[in-house]
Amino acid sequence: MNSFFTNLLAVCGIEYLIIDENFKILEMSLGLNHFAELPNEVKLGQDVRIMFPELEGLEDVFDAILQGEQDNFELKGIMRSQDTPSPLYIDICITNNLQEDHSRNRLTIVVEDATERMVLEQSLFQGANEANLLLRNLKASKQYIDQIVTSMADALLVTTLSGEIKKMNYAAQILLQYNEIELIGQPIAKVIEEANKYPLIIDDIDISHSQDINFLVKEVETVCYTKSGKTIPVAFSSSIVKTEIEHFQGYVYILRDMTERKQAELAKQEFLAMISHEVRTPIASVIGMAGLLQYTELTAEQQDFVETIYTSGNSLLKIINDFLDFSKIQSGNLELEEEPFALRNCIHEAFYLLAPTAREKGLKLTFLDSPQLPTMIVGDITRLRQVLINLISNAIKFTEIGSIEVSVIIRNNSDINHSSAANPDEIQFSIKDTGIGIPRDRLERLFKAFSQVNSSITRQYGGTGLGLAICKQLCELMGGRIWVESEFNAGSTFYFTIAASVIPEESAGASVVFSQQEIPKAIESSHMEQLALKSQKLFLLSPHKSVFASPPSPSPDLYKLRILLTEDNLVNQKIALKQLKNIGYSADVANNGKEALQLLEKIPYDLILMDCQMPILDGLETTKQIHRWQESSFASGRRPVVIAMTANAMKQDKQMCLDAGMDDYLSKPVMKETLAATLEYWGNVIFKAKETAATKQTVSTTNIGSVELPIDWERLHQLSENNPEFELELLQIFVEDIQPRLEVIKIAIADYDFEQIALQVHQIKGSSANMGVTTMYLAAEKLEQLASNQERRGTINLIVELEDFIKRIQEFLIISQ
Repeated sequence: MNSFFTNLLAVCGIEYLIIDENFKILEMSLGLNHFAELPNEVKLGQDVRIMFPELEGLEDVFDAILQGEQDNFELKGIMRSQDTPSPLYIDICITNNLQEDHSRNRLTIVVEDATERMVLEQSLFQGANEANLLLRNLKASKQYIDQIVTSMADALLVTTLSGEIKKMNYAAQILLQYNEIELIGQPIAKVIEEANKYPLIIDDIDISHSQDINFLVKEVETVCYTKSGKTIPVAFSSSIVKTEIEHFQGYVYILRDMTERKQAELAKQEFLAMISHEVRTPIASVIGMAGLLQYTELTAEQQDFVETIYTSGNSLLKIINDFLDFSKIQSGNLELEEEPFALRNCIHEAFYLLAPTAREKGLKLTFLDSPQLPTMIVGDITRLRQVLINLISNAIKFTEIGSIEVSVIIRNNSDINHSSAANPDEIQFSIKDTGIGIPRDRLERLFKAFSQVNSSITRQYGGTGLGLAICKQLCELMGGRIWVESEFNAGSTFYFTIAASVIPEESAGASVVFSQQEIPKAIESSHMEQLALKSQKLFLLSPHKSVFASPPSPSPDLYKLRILLTEDNLVNQKIALKQLKNIGYSADVANNGKEALQLLEKIPYDLILMDCQMPILDGLETTKQIHRWQESSFASGRRPVVIAMTANAMKQDKQMCLDAGMDDYLSKPVMKETLAATLEYWGNVIFKAKETAATKQTVSTTNIGSVELPIDWERLHQLSENNPEFELELLQIFVEDIQPRLEVIKIAIADYDFEQIALQVHQIKGSSANMGVTTMYLAAEKLEQLASNQERRGTINLIVELEDFIKRIQEFLIISQ
């Protein structure tokens, strides 16, 4: 081969050799040995097939090329050497002689090193396979996640960082009544208004250090808004999604429809209320009759029988109350109050209730007061007193000889303002007794529901095993905990803490001891106890001596109260009438609300004892009717005080009575002493109001007798501090505010715009409550309920009623000018 071709092939890294028709090597390039199977054995005249075994069996191909039947033939080879671990890839091309003499008996074989290219191709092929596998995995993963999201029963929405919705699952479309296209790009607040109240700030999050952190907002209950405008109660949680790619950043919201759960909770509450009423009613009759029998002439044996009935009835009532409390706590329906109260009063009240029992057993009941004890704290006095009573009564129950000692310490939070409820102090109570104690291996069973130390305890002392479980849950709800230290046959000390904000105030302390001899006889009177609880006065107690503040002497006019007992149960009527007689009162009886309303038009009653569940017209509706009446409709010329007296003992039952307009609430069985204290309190209020009405001047000297106003003047006088001119100004502003709202409501009723109706009526209701226009408040409340239920029927009548109220106020303002 000429030098030009030789140099050209060498520059391209290609080696060659020339063979004859017998496969003998006639010529070869210098670098060809590198590709040979046996590099040191390659020589001119040698059979090329020894050098390149890949050519074995290609004789026909060689002949075809020599004969001109085929231009060339290409094949690939691989060479392995013991010197190098990796193989050598080669491309071999067989063609006619490339020399100018065009000898027909010669062939040229060109050999090129293809290792680098082959490795690259293999790498690309492997990469392509891996990419394809990754793509398939991504597709499968997406399908997997999409199927999970689609199959979720909870609604899921994904938004951008700015809050625009960009994805939602099928459950969300069903819940919100939107299809995905309608909501894409819309703000999340369109369907969850509360979402903006729980911001998730992620701008300052360092991604490299937060890959494993789940930025999650705890589940909260709120409402979402559907396409039709309906509000649905939901529990929603949200979390941050932040990656290095901005497109894949945002928020994830999960909504759970709480409608069925709310309905179930409501059904459960209604069931508990029904059970409470149905069970407490006969128990109230048993306890009431037994209580009345105790004050009759009985033999010693009969007295013992009656006391057994009375005690057993009260024990059964306590068990029912425990079950109700436990059920409310378990369902999450127990709400704590946050009100200021005197801490010492709370402790003294528990002592007043339990001191007689301690005296009967000959036990010394001691409260170790301290100057450091705060006078006023913010919390739930009822639940704190419940825990104290439970623990102290247990200490009395399980102590035969010795004493019970109660002490309180406070752990101040020095970094906070004591008046702030957000950063409360910790108050620790301890109740120490010298009773039977508890074995160490049984301590863990104490605070479990329906569990006691052992079965013999139940047989000897009774109980359901719920008391301490309720105490534990109440302490935790109040931000604290409960624990016990005990030694068998040596006594126990129960500790519990609560979190409460302390109201700074000067206080003094001392040790208060109630021993068998020193417990005053006054304590035995529950009437005294109830007066003490009602007046909420702080009793002055010195070491080893108890001095009770004397209650105010009842007014002679107290016994002139005209009382109407509205009760359908004959047994309850007898018990109530006998109790009233024993404490110096008398009463007329109405068997239902309808009869009560008829009597109110004829007889000037001062006070009504109202049962809630009655045929024909129940107590709640009767009370609302009473509030709708004008003052002149009553024979007395004024609305009577209404006190609920019902077997419904749930907290929502009490609130329902107060919301209906009742002034007070007594839960059956009503103790005679409790009834006496309540009547004395309201008797003083009623007669003071009568005196005030007789002597106080009216708002204006103008004669307004021709205009009857649905206004609680006492409330208005309080607001204006008895300033007649300011009262007229308030009424004028009230009218000017209400009139345009009524016009807006009428338009909204015509347009079926229930949201607008609810908005305007809510404002009217608030204004009416503030001004003391009770009848307008009740009418507005009914209208708001209709709007909430999206009911149009009945709205026009209520609007007419509201307009009539406003018209009468306008007439009054005109004649007062």
